Amino acid sequence: MISQLLGLPEHPLAIFLTVSTTALLFFFALAGVSYWAFFVRSRFHPDYDPEDPANRREVREAIKWSVVAVFSQAALLTPIHYLLATGHGRLYSDVSEHGWAWLLVSPLLILVVSETMIYWVHRALHWGPLYRHVHDKHHSFKVPTPFTGLAFRPLDAFAQGFPHHVLAFLVPIHLGVYLVSLAFVAIWAVMIHDRVSFVRWKGINFTGHHTLHHWYETYNFGQYFTFWDRLMGTYRDPEVAYDDIPEGVVVRAQDLAEATPSSRLGLG
Repeated sequence: MISQLLGLPEHPLAIFLTVSTTALLFFFALAGVSYWAFFVRSRFHPDYDPEDPANRREVREAIKWSVVAVFSQAALLTPIHYLLATGHGRLYSDVSEHGWAWLLVSPLLILVVSETMIYWVHRALHWGPLYRHVHDKHHSFKVPTPFTGLAFRPLDAFAQGFPHHVLAFLVPIHLGVYLVSLAFVAIWAVMIHDRVSFVRWKGINFTGHHTLHHWYETYNFGQYFTFWDRLMGTYRDPEVAYDDIPEGVVVRAQDLAEATPSSRLGLG
């Protein structure tokens, strides 16, 4: 656990404060840089005015709910982190305990398990009562910004974060692999909400896919990949299937390729 790495006591309060503070700093550093680069400084979203009162209100609302999500998830996950910190899970820190081969295989296992669980959890959260009482706040941001990445109700944040911790109780997971996987989730949460798609391979559930998810709500439920969406018929292609979305909401890879470097960086 992070508290272990920092030499903090294995106490629930210390774990809560460490997790919540680290998550807040990490997320808002990522979201702040992304928002400045793509929405304020550059021309990725030329029709977006950060000084517009409606946009400012929406950013403040997203920040408010992101803070709520961070503290509530830290509280709900503190018992899990406490169990892991006190040796009740399968986390380990010495590579020699399970060897390098397992160290390399375990991230793939985490991907498979978390991808499967999150797809079905996410689909369940779009079911009537769960959507209205748990998930609808996240979708109130129909056209997202980086600050939307963690703008969830408490149970919503917990439900979608929980799959990332399950394997730490079932199979040996190196502490470094565990922490990196959690950090990458936060990075991904920002990336898929900035509405700029640098990726072309459609096996990845990249930003364009998730932008369509916010707009239509019934497509592209996956986390990192589109496998389950394709298998279950919930896939929608961000390159072609967005005719009724206003221009500029989806910034595609070919749009970036066609733009000049100076216009992308706001230098021209």
